[in-house]
Amino acid sequence: MGGNVAVADKFLSFLPHRCKPLAGASVAVDATSMNPGFFSATGVTRDDPLQKIVDRRVLEIGVAKPQRSELRELRFALVDLTGPDKLKNPKFAGHNETVQGGLGSMAKTACMYAAFQLKFDLEELARQKGLTTQKALFKAARDLWDDTQKRDKAKITSIFPKGPKVELLGKLVELDGKKVPLPRALSAPDLERIFTVTPDGAGGVAVRFKGSDLIFVDPAVPVPPPHITQTVRDYKKSGAESLKQVRKFTFAERLFLMIDESDNAASHSCIENVSFLYIASSLWQSDIYRPERGGGLWEASTHDKGGVRWILPPVPRGAPGTDFVSATAASVAGLFTLLEQGRLVNPVACAGMKHLTSKQKVFGPAKKGDPEFSGSLTRSFFKVGLEFELIPFDRLHSKLGVGVFLNDAAIIERTIPDPADPAKKKQIRYVATGFDDNTFREKGRKLGRLIVELDKCIQENNGLITPATP
Repeated sequence: MGGNVAVADKFLSFLPHRCKPLAGASVAVDATSMNPGFFSATGVTRDDPLQKIVDRRVLEIGVAKPQRSELRELRFALVDLTGPDKLKNPKFAGHNETVQGGLGSMAKTACMYAAFQLKFDLEELARQKGLTTQKALFKAARDLWDDTQKRDKAKITSIFPKGPKVELLGKLVELDGKKVPLPRALSAPDLERIFTVTPDGAGGVAVRFKGSDLIFVDPAVPVPPPHITQTVRDYKKSGAESLKQVRKFTFAERLFLMIDESDNAASHSCIENVSFLYIASSLWQSDIYRPERGGGLWEASTHDKGGVRWILPPVPRGAPGTDFVSATAASVAGLFTLLEQGRLVNPVACAGMKHLTSKQKVFGPAKKGDPEFSGSLTRSFFKVGLEFELIPFDRLHSKLGVGVFLNDAAIIERTIPDPADPAKKKQIRYVATGFDDNTFREKGRKLGRLIVELDKCIQENNGLITPATP
């Protein structure tokens, strides 16, 4: 246990979560409903043709005179989503993709996901129980969460056999026979700080992030607001990360700052509102974190200096590089793939999360007469790598992470000429994740090289270049 917050009488448990398939009614979040198309029970399913291309082009396996052998030092994953068929049935390749390691601020995507998961869970709870007021909805949610805190020895489910032994007693998680305590200030969602609930005009309720009418984070808001607020502009201009200051902002503004600007104070405030409990429950039950797969995306830090550190990921225990914020390349690729498929929570939530991670937002001028600013308040090592080689793209959604190493994850879509008919063009689309770049002075040179080579792998896999093309 780490951190500086007293431990309360709340413990890690599995909460009820729902997701919306692309067709049909909502279903429970589990390994089946949230499989991006390449997760297996104990690992991932690699696509042999794509993996062979990656082995040759990136890892230079079998190449007489390797030129890019330093890329073997990276953990990475590549998912080909080109065309409707591959979007539905992704093609996966990688390198050390199930090895757990640090990822820095990229872990903030876990809180973003959990926030949208919480919103949809409340919407579904209101719909299923016919709840029409904020008070009734919030009480019903908290009653459900309290039920998961009850230790039920008659309902024991084995999650992981040993090292540690992970079991569910009812819905309560135990590690080696012990409950997992949560820091008091981050033990359950602070619903009043996150949401407003109002009648929707059709006999139900509309659940909105507070401030979502001021800054664009939720496409469900009827009148789309600007991509940035003056409050956020002024805070960013000050150059100081202030927990005391950001706690005064709306949740939507803090959600934007956490993802687009990667502000640590905003991250602390969002995580304390959403809670470690909801984040861990969402990651674990969605199969994005899975012990049998070697671990996965894990968020147990508020990221700010002097903030809260909860627990290291239970599995793998004691692995080199494992931190309070850590992941496998495959787990983050799974999250971003679900995002592009429209299956992470539901399509509307995916659109909101893709906007938050977009590197092509339009912020508009700070004041009259100023040039319009577009892009993002933080960089992407993958974006820089493509731009350095003058490789254009149509869309790029990314979240970097800076910790012991440099890391990045992205959805990339771009249009290139069809070699069979130069008058025609073909669009390629893929997810890429890369970790463990140590070129701080060179500003992520290895990740830049990696994305250029991975892009070539996608081109070759879709018949746009040949194996002989450099």
